[in-house]
Amino acid sequence: MGLATTAEQVGLMFVLMLLGLFAAKRGWLGPEARLGLTNILVYFVTPCVIIQAFDRPYSPDQLADLGLVTLIDVGLFTLVILGIHLATRRLADPDRRRVLRFATVYSNAGFLGLPLAQALLGDTGVFFVAMYVVLFNVFVWSHGIGLFPGGAGRPIRRLLATPAIPAIVVGLVLFATSYRLPSIVSTGLGYLSAINAPASMLVVGASLAGVSWRAALTDRWSWLGVSLRNVVVPLVGLLILWPIPLPNLVKLAVLIPLSAPIAAFLVMFSVMRDVDTKYPAALVWLSTLVALVSLPGLLALAGWLW
Repeated sequence: MGLATTAEQVGLMFVLMLLGLFAAKRGWLGPEARLGLTNILVYFVTPCVIIQAFDRPYSPDQLADLGLVTLIDVGLFTLVILGIHLATRRLADPDRRRVLRFATVYSNAGFLGLPLAQALLGDTGVFFVAMYVVLFNVFVWSHGIGLFPGGAGRPIRRLLATPAIPAIVVGLVLFATSYRLPSIVSTGLGYLSAINAPASMLVVGASLAGVSWRAALTDRWSWLGVSLRNVVVPLVGLLILWPIPLPNLVKLAVLIPLSAPIAAFLVMFSVMRDVDTKYPAALVWLSTLVALVSLPGLLALAGWLW
């Protein structure tokens, strides 16, 4: 496993965040621009990423592995959701409780996990990471957004209206039938998918404009959230994956998104729901910084154990 490649990819995400911060400081990415870019990412770009990942020839072996990976991913999401809800049920501050719960459950799977899997594992790795991204969208648009003000209630209707759902259906049909999209359509999907990582990191970076760096580094709640997301959850996943009879490449395709730093959706949902973005942005910034060390370390540990 290329530790240098892993560190470089995470470092690149961090540099993109700094560019977003610079743009916000110059007035190029104000609140209205951030909201518009967030909506483009959610409603246009993410569905394209999902469809493109499933645009591949059908394989019975890959389908069987994909089924097992799906069960593992669902189990991991459920375990982490239940665990963090129990752990924070006595936390009096509702804002801290909401942010810590979201940060622990949801990683930067699409914005960092997919490009990292592409760099380390190739197209086959992206195929399996895409299922994690699919389930991420199912959970984040039902449980995740329900943590925010105005997000509770009617989860089924909201989930069905999620842009990822039709993308999942289209992607599965493409894979099951081995139908290859016309070149012009595939090229268009590629163009939109390519802006996934840079645009999301620019939004997160722009949201850091009002963050107190000293406060972020000295806040014990920030370090608690980062420790849970960057270390505790991935270690639990690594141990669960250890005895499962799957190729190491497939296991790594589960571990990579699980070990990614806190999801940029934490900031984007805060923007969409008009709640304070300073603490969420600080968490994402700190988690991404720590991931420069934690993510390569976890993948190295997995390579040694498996």
